[in-house]
Amino acid sequence: MNEIRLICLDMDGTLLDDDHATVPQRNLRALRTAAERGVDIAIASGRAWDLLREINAQLGVVRYGVLSNGAAVLDAKTGEWLYRKSIPEEPRRRAVSLLLEWGIPFEVYCDGENYIQRDRKQETVSRALSQAFRHILETRSHFPEDLNRALDGKAVEKIHLFHVPEERRTDLLNRLEEFGSFAVTSSFGQNMELTALGVNKCTAVQALCARLGLGPEQVMAFGDAGNDLELLAWANWSFAMGNATDEAKQTARFLTGTNHEAGVGMAVEQYVLNL
Repeated sequence: MNEIRLICLDMDGTLLDDDHATVPQRNLRALRTAAERGVDIAIASGRAWDLLREINAQLGVVRYGVLSNGAAVLDAKTGEWLYRKSIPEEPRRRAVSLLLEWGIPFEVYCDGENYIQRDRKQETVSRALSQAFRHILETRSHFPEDLNRALDGKAVEKIHLFHVPEERRTDLLNRLEEFGSFAVTSSFGQNMELTALGVNKCTAVQALCARLGLGPEQVMAFGDAGNDLELLAWANWSFAMGNATDEAKQTARFLTGTNHEAGVGMAVEQYVLNL
């Protein structure tokens, strides 16, 4: 299936093993071989770029970063931002103030970097999905004393809420709707992810493909959760992981193994490398 020219990879629950930090060897071998054959490799993650640097180093073949659920696209080779759609400043300020007031653990992705208010550091990083990812948060994040002030004048990509109790979700969504300018999705558990309206991984990948002259028939995409659905619906070669949500499985055109079984490598071997 040599028509595939771009592979887009979700991270947590998809490319990465259950520690949310390690790429299984089968995935590494398959993706490196695909890159050697001229296929471009893109991370398509909910994370900011600084939280992906270790994974980028493991892979060694990433050309593009589709970041913060599609709020930005980075050319990893040149460092050029190819696409951006940021959260407007006033809604961002109001949302950050509300989350601090309510004591909800959250982080903010901005210009490819991660920000957590200093006095909320411990309660926030303790929500990391694994000890390995907690280390990444602690070493890669900024911890300003005044978060809103630190973000002023910057391109804010996403506000990631690690955990919103079920009994508070409706009230929070109503308040956010008052502020306007937010798209809301989720990728695991009781988390909540806020971006500008119209942002998703698909719109960002479409913008990238327009630059590259590619169509959906040339794109392979992998995902497992709610923030992958639009991309899984658009790409002709879309794969839901064995551990994916029912909605992701219903949306994707194909199924593969779980993230722990290196399902990405399985599919790349079969459909790209013809092994």
